[in-house]
Amino acid sequence: MKKTRRVVVASLIALLVILGGIVGGVTYYRHAAQPVVRDRVARVRTRANSSTSRQASSQPKPRKNVVQAAVTSDRIPLSKWQKQSTPVQLPILMYHDIGQGNTLMMPADQLKNQLTWLKQAGYYELTPAEAYTVLSENKVPQAKIVWITFDDGYRSMYTTGLPLFKATNSRVTINEISGSVGSNWNLTAEMIKTMQQNNVDFASHTVSHLELNKLPNARQQMELTNSRQTLAQITGTAPNTIAYPVGRYNVVTLQYAKAAGYQMGLTTTPGLAAASQGMYALHRVRVNPGQTQAGFLNLVQHGY
Repeated sequence: MKKTRRVVVASLIALLVILGGIVGGVTYYRHAAQPVVRDRVARVRTRANSSTSRQASSQPKPRKNVVQAAVTSDRIPLSKWQKQSTPVQLPILMYHDIGQGNTLMMPADQLKNQLTWLKQAGYYELTPAEAYTVLSENKVPQAKIVWITFDDGYRSMYTTGLPLFKATNSRVTINEISGSVGSNWNLTAEMIKTMQQNNVDFASHTVSHLELNKLPNARQQMELTNSRQTLAQITGTAPNTIAYPVGRYNVVTLQYAKAAGYQMGLTTTPGLAAASQGMYALHRVRVNPGQTQAGFLNLVQHGY
C-alpha cells in the first residue's frame, strides 16, 4: 500500500515537472523569441515600404494642365465702330489671277508689295459682312478701310495666294464660280475649306460665269440661287455677296439677287463704292500690274 502511494506521488511530481517545463518554455518564447520575430517582421515591413517608396518615386509625376493663350481676333468689334456724318466711300479692290501673262494676272511679288503697302498705310481690310455694315449703316471701324476681292477662284489663290495672305496677315474675299469648283484650274472644295479656316472669305460669282443680262430670266435666277446654295454647302455659310460676271447685269438681275438672299452685288464699274449706287450695283477699283507704291495708294484712296 505504501509502495503504491510512493508511485502515485512520484508520478504527480513528474507531471508537475513536465508542466513547469512547458510553462517555462512558453514564457521564454514570449519574452525572448517574440522580440526577434517582431524585429524580423519590422525589417520585412521596412524593406517593403522602402520598395514601395522607390516605385512611387519612379512613377512620372502628373503634368499640370497647360492652358494655351487664347487666339485673339484682329476684327474690331462693331461696338467700337463710329457712325459717319457724311456718306462712306469704300474702295473695293478687284483682282483676278496671280501670275504673269495679261492684265488680269497680278505677279506674286507685286501683289505681296501691294498687300504690304496697305498694312503700312494703316488700312483695315473688311470681310463681306463688315462691308455690308459699312455701306448699309454708314459706320466704319477706323478711318482707312478697304475690301479686297478676287474674282473666279483660280487655283493660284490656294497655291500662291494663301501663303501671301498669311505672310501679310491680309483679309481677302474670293468670288467663286461654283460650277467650276474642282476643275483643273479652279479651287477644290477642300481648298476652299482650308482657305476659309485661314481667314479667307467667299462670295458668289454665279454657277457658270455667263453674262447675266443676256440670259433668260429663269436661267438668271438659277445662276444666282444655285451658286449661293452650293457655296453654303461647302463653307457652311451662305454668301451675302454676288459679283456679276464681266460686270454685266440688268434690272431683273438686281431683283433676283435680292430674292436669292444676297445683300450686295458687285459690278466692274470703276470707282469707289457708295450706298447711293444701290446695294446691288456697287462699283469696284480694278488693280492692274505695274503699280508704284504712290500710284497704288492713290488708286485705293480715290478709285482712279
